[in-house]
Amino acid sequence: MKATASAIVCLLLALSVGTVAGAAPDTSWRYYRVGNTGIQGDFNEALWLDADGNPYIGGYDANFEEGGFAQFLVGENRWVNYSNVDHAVLGHPEQTGTIRVNEIEPDKDGRLWLGTWLGAIRFDPALGASSLVRFDAGNSQLNGGYIYDIAGAPDGSVWFANDGIVRFDPVSGDWTRWDLGNRFVAPQPKPGGGYLVWSSGSPQIPDGTWTFDSDTQQWTVQMPTGAPGEVVGLPGRRCVDDAGNLWALRSGQPGDYPSLEYRRPDGTWVAALLPFPSQAFDIWAFTAHADGKALLVDGSGEVLHFDGTQWASLGVWRAGPASADVGMDAAGNVWVCGVGGAARRDAQTGIWQRYRVTNTGNFDNFNGDLAIDGTGDVYVGANAAAGVGGMARFDGKRWTGWNGLTHGLGYAWPFPNDNCHAVSYRPSSGQVAVAPTNWIYGLHAWNGAGFTELTADGGAQRLCEDSLGRLWAMGEYYNLRVQDGAAWTQLPIISWGQQVLPDPSRAGTVWALTDYEFQRVDGLGYTVSRTIADFPELTPTSDHFAGIVPDADGVAWIGCTVNFGGIDGAGGLIRYDGNTETYQMLRYTEGWPFPGQYVSPVATTPDGRLWLAYDTDYPHPERGLCWWDGTQVGVFPAPTGGEPQWGGLPHVQIADAEVRVIPGGYELWLSCVSRGLAVLTVLNDTASDVARDELPAAFGLRPNHPNPFNPQTTVAFSLPREESVRLAVHTLAGARVAVLADRVFAAGEHTLQWDGRDDQGRALPSGQYLLRLDSPSLRQSRKMTLLR
Repeated sequence: MKATASAIVCLLLALSVGTVAGAAPDTSWRYYRVGNTGIQGDFNEALWLDADGNPYIGGYDANFEEGGFAQFLVGENRWVNYSNVDHAVLGHPEQTGTIRVNEIEPDKDGRLWLGTWLGAIRFDPALGASSLVRFDAGNSQLNGGYIYDIAGAPDGSVWFANDGIVRFDPVSGDWTRWDLGNRFVAPQPKPGGGYLVWSSGSPQIPDGTWTFDSDTQQWTVQMPTGAPGEVVGLPGRRCVDDAGNLWALRSGQPGDYPSLEYRRPDGTWVAALLPFPSQAFDIWAFTAHADGKALLVDGSGEVLHFDGTQWASLGVWRAGPASADVGMDAAGNVWVCGVGGAARRDAQTGIWQRYRVTNTGNFDNFNGDLAIDGTGDVYVGANAAAGVGGMARFDGKRWTGWNGLTHGLGYAWPFPNDNCHAVSYRPSSGQVAVAPTNWIYGLHAWNGAGFTELTADGGAQRLCEDSLGRLWAMGEYYNLRVQDGAAWTQLPIISWGQQVLPDPSRAGTVWALTDYEFQRVDGLGYTVSRTIADFPELTPTSDHFAGIVPDADGVAWIGCTVNFGGIDGAGGLIRYDGNTETYQMLRYTEGWPFPGQYVSPVATTPDGRLWLAYDTDYPHPERGLCWWDGTQVGVFPAPTGGEPQWGGLPHVQIADAEVRVIPGGYELWLSCVSRGLAVLTVLNDTASDVARDELPAAFGLRPNHPNPFNPQTTVAFSLPREESVRLAVHTLAGARVAVLADRVFAAGEHTLQWDGRDDQGRALPSGQYLLRLDSPSLRQSRKMTLLR
């Protein structure tokens, strides 16, 4: 059964997993995680309501510094996200505060200005993400620090409180900075034209009120003296209402609390007596609206509304302090946000609806198992924080949650735990099989309305349905089961369970994998089993299997570690034919075409590609995702340490992979540990960057000629588009000895010469070497034989 070592590489390179002619596929990435789905995290510090009553809400996931702002389309019940996960201009996750949006205000042209902890962002809703621009110390008079407040003035200028006061004139593009002022900034129109800009802090620290007159272009300051009627603070942002009234806190008689009043443009003051005297010191969020009306949120989460005559309670949006912003739309619906999401109070019913990441988005960055149902909806295990985990579903527009914090928008997770190990779509019934984490909670099926119990005994690491409609469950240890009707049959298997997947080429058959054994089995008497001990290349005491993917014609691909010379640190890829019970093994130490030392197969796709995760030993210089079509290898590197990146695989640890066919190609859905879901879209029938008739028939590394050679040979390769290429020579053990090229090449054919010497000019000895090409779209190796 074992092939000779010298023939293995040639044999597997000749094997085809569906060789694809023509251009390399057109690919793109998108991501779904806490910081860019739904309301975007549970820290929501700013909101603004558009003319249709749709809120823009700033939010972020503090664990990963991911977020930005999202628009909620009330009529469609869906969220549109603008996040640094997808748009690098919003800030790098490694710089705390860049995406923490704490203020949102429009200018006179309808563009939104967003204040963050590190500068400001401008956004045009009519243009979308392409209009995002960041302003900080490098391109403005903003100092790159915290933006406390933003307000638009009647002349169209935009004012910022930023450890000083900053003005931006959008007509001239000029910035002006004054190193004075305080926490809030509020432009108030004057009756005869022009305006005043008020700046003051909170009443707890009465350190003065600053006023700018647009006519004189001068500032004046009123320091606190304790005299009655002085402005001692502003109640929050948006202190000027629609009629131009300025809301402020004014001092009273000695010993009295400040009173909340508003100043008309003509300078007269009107009192808006608070519900109780100490309320002035408990305003967490405030906004003025209409003519002489206002909203505030106190430290208990209670929302109060002043209707021009008196204050009335609108209820508690959520108990506790740390409310951040409040607003009312034209229909009287009220929105509040803060730590713990946001809420909307319906003006007709008076009912508060809570919105959190747990009921509006993918509420976990550590997703587990994936499943895609017959309509294309994606189900995913969500093992989030205590009391939050369960399951989530994405239908392409909206997220639905199963957990303990759905707040009436999702479904309860009815099991006495908060984790989900496995989900699997069942085509025979249209239901989704679910395994709550922990062996004692059994298996269940979601039928669209509720859960039905499949068994109360035992759980599963993975689930799948075979072509006969039977459910298979791979348990944690020494446990493989199949359900036919109501009855379960236990089947023998060794070691820790990894995966169970249907065999597309044999009715009622699955491939099951543990660390030590894999099986092709139907539960009706047919079983093909192989353990680590059945492969002479492997060492039973140290090696293990890692990942299995069924292919056509009874073939499966299995990753494994390979112990060589008593030293760990290499991998293998087994192509096992279940029909002939024969195998071939491609090994790192024998010059496989993949990057890295280890590979784990994750999927096969309709274009015939085998997809694998690859990795190396610590410090992981090479890790990521690659595809192989039997001839070429395409590579998508992952960050070596899991650091953030845009436009690639976010993390090499892939918990599960599912394929969804779309017009012109397919999507590869990946559950990436600590980075949520990543989706790679592959389009095979789209035009490349240059015309097809200008491109060679196939891309990649050509066989060198002559081969064998002494001492010079010609190497050739072709590219689908202009790319950065490194072409290097390695020993079969992987050591690099010569770099032939490391630069950008144009699309098309290229040839180079190698004289058999290393980078120091020394003649290399006779032997076999690997010629390796690395580029963003291709990674490929070919063997060369040097004869001295």
